[in-house]
Amino acid sequence: MIQKEISIPPFLNPQSIKDLTQQLLLAEKENTRFLLLKGSDTVFCNGLDLKWVTQNTTGNYLNDMQGYADFLKKLQTGSFISVAVVSGVASGGGMGIVCACDYVLATQTSTFSLPEGLLGLIPGMILPALLNRLSPQQIKKMVFTGQKYPSDIALQWGIADEVVKADEVQTSLAKVFGSMKSCKQEPIGTLKQILYNSHLTKDELAKQGMNILSAKLNEPEISERLRNLAEFMAD
Repeated sequence: MIQKEISIPPFLNPQSIKDLTQQLLLAEKENTRFLLLKGSDTVFCNGLDLKWVTQNTTGNYLNDMQGYADFLKKLQTGSFISVAVVSGVASGGGMGIVCACDYVLATQTSTFSLPEGLLGLIPGMILPALLNRLSPQQIKKMVFTGQKYPSDIALQWGIADEVVKADEVQTSLAKVFGSMKSCKQEPIGTLKQILYNSHLTKDELAKQGMNILSAKLNEPEISERLRNLAEFMAD
């Protein structure tokens, strides 16, 4: 049983997205069976790096967004079983990684949120991944409120498959791997690809979402809002 761990960065920017992609490509090259995705004990992933956004003088975000969208698609269609261990915060773009995984193990202290609406944005590039686990109504509720949802709601809504205490993670992972190890590797990627393509508009949905988000990031009011928030978080 080949198992590989991918370290999830606290923020998403061109460098961290490139690093994630390289880790994933290496895992595929090594014919990885189980892919374990973990952040820190307090942050799984906060999503978009506001410093990158506010310091981007070109106004061109699409290339890097496409790179992240490709990473999420590979998670949903690759010939491996992806398991996310979520401790602490999963927010914004980080929710894309969570929802793109085949199995999500969350600790009791984890929280899940889509705060884009509070900034005048939408979760554009991660919509296909969100729809992998959430209904359109649940996505709307998360975006419209922007609030942090606790692990019990995540379990109820299907964001998480299991919620455990922090000291039970390793025991639960062993059970997860054990329950799926007998599945032959050939059908894994085939099934995931078919399920991804069951909604033929997902790729177009991602493109539309990215175009809208990219345009929003260039609006002066939103740029100023993000800049002020980035400076506040840096203090």
